[in-house]
Amino acid sequence: MEEKKEKSFEKRQELIDQALIEFGEKGYEQASLNNILKKTGISKGTFYYHFKNKEDLYIYLIDILAEEKINFFNKSINPEDFDKDIFTLLKIMIKTGIEFAHYRPEINKFSQSYLKDLDNPIFNKIKEKYNFEQNDYLGRLIDRAFEKGEFREDLPKEFIKSLVNYLFFNLQDISKTIDIDEYALSANYLIEFFKNGLAKK
Repeated sequence: MEEKKEKSFEKRQELIDQALIEFGEKGYEQASLNNILKKTGISKGTFYYHFKNKEDLYIYLIDILAEEKINFFNKSINPEDFDKDIFTLLKIMIKTGIEFAHYRPEINKFSQSYLKDLDNPIFNKIKEKYNFEQNDYLGRLIDRAFEKGEFREDLPKEFIKSLVNYLFFNLQDISKTIDIDEYALSANYLIEFFKNGLAKK
């Protein structure tokens, strides 16, 4: 997938934008690859040179959005915010994530559709990939919070890492919401739960 990111082809941005709209409006299963190609004017030959199928395009789209989201976070979160306690920082990150979802209407619609389609088998592949990456990032935040004495000392660090990671990545199953703003509200409830149960008193 990294190799694809480095490739440049005509109408690449049009493909990304139209795919966001198509998947956002219809969901993964009902989205039409033919419709995307027709609206962008990209030939099937060009498409299949860069992608295997619709699933490959969808995962590529997730990769692109992940990269955009990182850039958005880097611009939106102040460096001094990282000096705040982990619970406050997580809330800031959730808020910034919602701002990113509303950054462009097509991103917001795609995000809503993503939450709605999480029971599709393709999401197991996506979840496995990004669960690993996010676990590493959350792990570093938790390591630093332990060094600052923000967590209870009677609970093992690895247990807290596993608990936080698992609950964050299964939050949709817990909250049962497909609205991105309601999802953010549930995420904040979860952070309060972490703070009340895991923070050093």
